[in-house]
Amino acid sequence: MSTRKEREKAEQAEAKRLEKEQKKAALAAKRAARDAAKGESKADDDAATSVRSDDTAAEVRVTTAVTHDGWSEEEDLQLIEGLRARGVNREEGTSDADRWEAIAAYVDGRTAMECVKQYRVMLARVKRARENGVRVANGETLPDDVVKRGKSKQRKMLSVKQEQEEAARKKKEAREEAMREARIAANGGRLNGEDLGFHIRSGPDANRRANCNMDIHIAGIQLYGGRDELIQDGMLKLVFGTKYGLVGRNGCGKSTLLRAISERTIKMPEFLHIIHVEQEAQPDERSAIQTVVETDQERLYLLEMEQRMLDEELDVIDGVDLNEVYERLDEIDADSAYARAGQILGGLGFDPEEQLKPTKDFSGGWRMRIALASALFMTPDLLLLDEPTNHLDVHALTWLEEFLRKWEKTVLIVSHDRGFLNDCTTATIFLHHKKLRYYGGSYDTFLKVRAEHRANEEAVQRNQGMREASLKQFIQRFGQGHKKMVRQAQCRMKMLEKLQTERVDVDYDDPYLRINFPSAPPLPPPCISVMNVSFGYEGYQTLYEGLDFGLDMDSRVAIVGPNGAGKSTFLKLLEGDILPTEGWINRHTKLRLARFSQHHLETMDLEQDCVTHMKKLDAEMPLETARAYLGRFGLSGELATKPIRVLSGGQKSRLAFAELAWKQPHILLLDEPTNHLDLETIESLAMALNNFEGGVVLVSHDERLISLVVDEIWIVTKGDMKSNPPKPGTVSVFNGSFDDYKAKLRDEFSGGNLLTEKRKAARKNSKNAEPEPEPEAAPVSPPKPPGKIMMDNAFMKEVSAVSNPQAAADRPPPSKSKFVPPHLRALQAASEADRDDENADDAWNE
Repeated sequence: MSTRKEREKAEQAEAKRLEKEQKKAALAAKRAARDAAKGESKADDDAATSVRSDDTAAEVRVTTAVTHDGWSEEEDLQLIEGLRARGVNREEGTSDADRWEAIAAYVDGRTAMECVKQYRVMLARVKRARENGVRVANGETLPDDVVKRGKSKQRKMLSVKQEQEEAARKKKEAREEAMREARIAANGGRLNGEDLGFHIRSGPDANRRANCNMDIHIAGIQLYGGRDELIQDGMLKLVFGTKYGLVGRNGCGKSTLLRAISERTIKMPEFLHIIHVEQEAQPDERSAIQTVVETDQERLYLLEMEQRMLDEELDVIDGVDLNEVYERLDEIDADSAYARAGQILGGLGFDPEEQLKPTKDFSGGWRMRIALASALFMTPDLLLLDEPTNHLDVHALTWLEEFLRKWEKTVLIVSHDRGFLNDCTTATIFLHHKKLRYYGGSYDTFLKVRAEHRANEEAVQRNQGMREASLKQFIQRFGQGHKKMVRQAQCRMKMLEKLQTERVDVDYDDPYLRINFPSAPPLPPPCISVMNVSFGYEGYQTLYEGLDFGLDMDSRVAIVGPNGAGKSTFLKLLEGDILPTEGWINRHTKLRLARFSQHHLETMDLEQDCVTHMKKLDAEMPLETARAYLGRFGLSGELATKPIRVLSGGQKSRLAFAELAWKQPHILLLDEPTNHLDLETIESLAMALNNFEGGVVLVSHDERLISLVVDEIWIVTKGDMKSNPPKPGTVSVFNGSFDDYKAKLRDEFSGGNLLTEKRKAARKNSKNAEPEPEPEAAPVSPPKPPGKIMMDNAFMKEVSAVSNPQAAADRPPPSKSKFVPPHLRALQAASEADRDDENADDAWNE
């Protein structure tokens, strides 16, 4: 027996069923009426078309297309006449080309090939006309006369969709063009940055940014790398003027985040000027300095507009008059563009001759420096640097640190160089577990603060665990029994649920990669003896001469110096790849050397997997041994069987380290081993080198690795073979730490050759504020008059070199000219030498 609700439910279901059946019946009646109407219309069409004869239908089909592809009816008749005269088939002794040339002679203005194509078209028409005649005779409807709803079935839906998309695209472009023209007209004919294709940094458009908030605060960021989620509900917070370091493990999405910011996949404020240094400069005929200067598209646009106004005598172009052009050129400091570009290139290691070389003559690493110089030249609001230290030597790296310290805008840096991050950044962003975490201070400060946070989180987690265990014990004991105790147990259950929802997650690190270099049997010193060695490539300058030193299994040496001085060549000499031009190098007969080259990765077969690469070193190497060596360097499991081409740069470096470990060397020769490695892997490499019971000769600019591993620093000094007499390079021992060496470089930079204009102005102001004391040799010189004449220590050596020696002993000549960087001094040496004496005397006579 069913209840009342069930009966009501059954009645409702029956009513719905009847309603559906009525609708179906009505729809069937409509379809029947429509089919009957179609049958009547088809019968009428068949009766009308049945009166046509086969010949008439064929004639109609042929004559309606006589003008196909530009051929007239008369030309078709001429072609038919030629075919009748010459025959359809080729005659014996004649070629097809000759026959069709003869046929084409009957058709005015047509070539033989055009006649062949038209003949094929006519054959297709006749065939189609015959087929249609057969259909008409059988009472069928011709395909061309069949009309369906929508497009004809003879056309593919893909072509229909493409036509629709093309029409929609053209309509959208027309609408956008109309909106653009209306906007330009409303703006007085002025073009914005989107129209010009570059960011406008001067004029009224740039002035509108004065009251804009330059800070960046974007929430809810979702970032994917392929199918992998890299950032989940992240928040990007960048305060204007702050230099951030973005750190995290390899593969967590740091470079992808920079790319998303530069491509504005993450919605960024439109008024911000963003530059991302990721790709090297294009190799072309332009010189390095020209490539940097032409990065400023606004300067080129204004100079071109100025030239057009002067040549064509125009008052206004694109809503801009000549006065505004001059004001904007002055605002972006266009006159000093080449000087600023030369200063930046000089700081990054380009001498004056190299700045004039075409970019196609530089390697990829040097073109990356040109791209970095172009970004620094533009001074964007947000500068994104992805591993900027990979292709820099210590000199260029130290200069870049000094340059970025004075940078007044926002910088976001991804780097594996711990010292560079400590010197340049004032805040740190940690990308970990798909979240962006923010810390104040440099990278070392971030490590300390994070360690303190982790300790606090662990303490809170321990307290929560103890509290949770106590609550569970009480609930288990008194959950059943007396009513009063049961109520207390229920209250404890609510407390337990709240405690579990507020559980603190400790920010643990991912497991560290453990690197291990097996040690070889000990050898008595010296392992390598270098005696009075000189070297220079044939036809080029001598790199260095007079080298005398020895290396053994206790040696820990860092080779530093500018690019081009011969650091990598020095390692090749030690290994024996090249022979010295003078002197000799003795090696122990049982000595085994292993060298890691910065170009070693380019020699790998990218289609092979890691296991096959290891087995190539020894055909008899067991598979288990190859996997064991790879596993020591984090290439285990499926990663060891993947092709080398799909591995990241850091994973390829680990494969090279595994190859070095298999050789079991007595001395390791490492040339820039930290490129493509993250900070944690560099720490593991440093620990592995400290545990290695052999010698290490290291070429690197990584301050952290050098400070942890090496005991001595050898400086390779670049020679000058163009001087008179020529001066070859040298290799000398530096008495001090790597920090002392960088401090020495900074002192050289502060002498004036690589400082920014702001730093120069600061030094000049400090000199004006604190006058230098009178020199001790002042009694024989006239008293120094009061005024603005100040001594310039940066020019003391140059002035004394060209001035009268006796006058220099009497009084120090001041300099009234502006500071000239070293890469421009060679161009002005002659004129400066002629003017120094006169300028110095005039300054004292005022």
